[in-house]
Amino acid sequence: MPSAPNRHEQRKAATRLKLLQAAREEIVEKGYDNVDILDITERANVSKATFYQHFPNKEECARQLMLQGYEALVSEILTDELDAPSRKEWVLRSYQKLFSWAEANRQFLQIMLGGAASHQLNIFGQHYMVSLVERLLVERGFDLPNSRYPAPVMAQIISGLLIQMLRWWLEADTGYTAQDMAQLVDDVLTNGIGSFA
Repeated sequence: MPSAPNRHEQRKAATRLKLLQAAREEIVEKGYDNVDILDITERANVSKATFYQHFPNKEECARQLMLQGYEALVSEILTDELDAPSRKEWVLRSYQKLFSWAEANRQFLQIMLGGAASHQLNIFGQHYMVSLVERLLVERGFDLPNSRYPAPVMAQIISGLLIQMLRWWLEADTGYTAQDMAQLVDDVLTNGIGSFA
């Protein structure tokens, strides 16, 4: 049985969370490029030296912030799998959770997915989604309608569709709700977009 974290570890974890929250607030208010480490540390009420004890630079702080959000969403989606009446329903509910989460984090995601952050952060987010989708395809043993395509190819297609639909929906006044977007994605991935012939 692992021992409970000591007081020093608890303070360190609390400071890290405070820095991540401050970074999130600063990035949403000012945009990624307009935030520097001093902005984050002043908002968190800690020194720059404290920041560097947790992160080597602003980009890694933002990467950890993205990862924190993605992992919380994934945990919620995987937990929901146990309650879903069918795999098909779980997949649809997963898309709904993704778009609802994106709606709740709209400003932050517009920056991170929309190109206002660094190219490396955009690539990180894309790779994270591709690897997650591929892992779920393999681990959950999905029988895909186009199973002649290997899981890495399907993961690229599904992730590409999700990322592009998220970007479009977050940046445009589409009139679609999170539920509408989830249903659209599910319909396209289940039925395709039709033939161009």
